[in-house]
Amino acid sequence: MKLTTRIYMDAALQNMKSVSFFTFLQVLIARLGASNFEIALSNSLPPLFCALSLAFLTRQLPVTRGVFLVSGYIRQLAFLCMAFAALLPHPIPFLLFFWCINAVAVMVTGAQQPAIMRRWIAPNEFPKIFSNNKIIGIIIVTFGSFGIGQYLDAFDWMFPKNYVISMLIGCLATFAGMSLIAELAPKEKQRIRLTWMKPFQECDRKTWWMGLNNVGIAMVPPLFVIYHVNVLKLTNSQIAYFVVIAGIVSTLLLPVARRCMEKFGMMKVYGTAIIGMALAVLPYGFIHSFWLLLLIQGWVGFCLAVHEVASQTIMMKEAAKHRKEMAYFSDFQLVMNAGNAIGALFAGALISFLPLWGCFIVIAAIRVGFYLTYRSVKEPEPQNQTAELHSANG
Repeated sequence: MKLTTRIYMDAALQNMKSVSFFTFLQVLIARLGASNFEIALSNSLPPLFCALSLAFLTRQLPVTRGVFLVSGYIRQLAFLCMAFAALLPHPIPFLLFFWCINAVAVMVTGAQQPAIMRRWIAPNEFPKIFSNNKIIGIIIVTFGSFGIGQYLDAFDWMFPKNYVISMLIGCLATFAGMSLIAELAPKEKQRIRLTWMKPFQECDRKTWWMGLNNVGIAMVPPLFVIYHVNVLKLTNSQIAYFVVIAGIVSTLLLPVARRCMEKFGMMKVYGTAIIGMALAVLPYGFIHSFWLLLLIQGWVGFCLAVHEVASQTIMMKEAAKHRKEMAYFSDFQLVMNAGNAIGALFAGALISFLPLWGCFIVIAAIRVGFYLTYRSVKEPEPQNQTAELHSANG
């Protein structure tokens, strides 16, 4: 199997997992009777445990096939436990617990996969591969969300078993994708010695700034869930349309964003996506029209897609500057996930004393403020970057 085929198949399978397992997971949690704080906690605990895994475990593990597979098996077990936990009388604590176990394992595979890919892929190919992966993901998530949303509503009479079946499909998809990437990992055996290792050694100013922006981004998802499910009482199909419109807009505009990355630099496009997402949530709490919400979600989804491609590309390019590459990947993911955990907790605190519309306004202001703390960030090696991107695009 060709290397690119293997990578793109993994991207397709992982996105099948995302759409069938995670797209409606927080809708399920809300419908199971979770409080606003528990909804915020479901956005905070997984990235928190991702951060703990990166800080104290991931960086100490060698990049080998055995380590990659074992972490993948633990991840699969946690997925299965999450799926079946929905059938229990009081499922929320069990869902959150196994989600945390999954987060610890997924960070091992998540941090090792870039290191594995760097052994096989030239640096100038990363923008092309990440952009193609994103387009693959957008297509699968777009059509998959619509189909699964329709399925969940059609079989709502068997709630929550309809969600469990969807989640089990996601379990199978992620297992198949993990097996594809495991074949690329080094086969040699290395001893594992777990000791205390000080985190954040490979963090620079840019990494901290990007983590701060992640804090702002992570404030919004729990509020979206509360607003869509608890306030507006939207159906699964209506929520699926948000994903569909975001996918269509991203598919059409992501190639334009890629050309902008070539022309204006990665950091400028990254910054535009950050500001675009921040301003989009300003009127959110005042809007009750489904069609206006659909437009906003399309724009937010596109900005998130651009943010993801830009962040991954920046991470891979910056890795070449660090002697301890695996430590850099771990620290980068640690800062990003810590930002996600802090942001969701902050949103949970805001909703306890502010109305939803007030929360969205405060969050928009905070996100713009975070971005402006580092206006001097410039794209590293701008002269070489354009040439590399043109090479990647053929």
